[in-house]
Amino acid sequence: MRLRTRSDLVVFATMLTLVGGGCRGPGTDPESSLMTSRARWARLAPPAYAFTLHISCECLPEMSGPVRISVRDGAVESRQYVQSGAAVSAAYAESFPAIEGLFAKIEQAVRDGTRPLEVRYDATLGYPLRIVIGDPAVDAPVFTVSDFQPR
Repeated sequence: MRLRTRSDLVVFATMLTLVGGGCRGPGTDPESSLMTSRARWARLAPPAYAFTLHISCECLPEMSGPVRISVRDGAVESRQYVQSGAAVSAAYAESFPAIEGLFAKIEQAVRDGTRPLEVRYDATLGYPLRIVIGDPAVDAPVFTVSDFQPR
């Protein structure tokens, strides 16, 4: 096939996307990606770390963050709102889990068959970077992890 114009190239690229879009390579289903990433995290996770969690949702500001979470030996040591520096009250603490809690949310969504379920994982340590559980257009939460730092 000879592509002569830019529009020929666009049509060809679109056809490739449509034909290849139905293919599923290894590790593309949520359960497989979850197992692989969780195993990587279990193997490589630092004993102490901190990260910022932001939850996009139609909920109270106290439940969306962003919150800086510090963890040592799997237990949350502190949760602080980034903007004010105030500690997250016990009433909202469950909204801001450690990395294992984020894996648990993904696992529950897989078990429930929730769709869409989109998760992007850190390529090195395996922790979730972004989680979309359900359709954000109808108020599904979006969890975003940033500023991950081993301590």
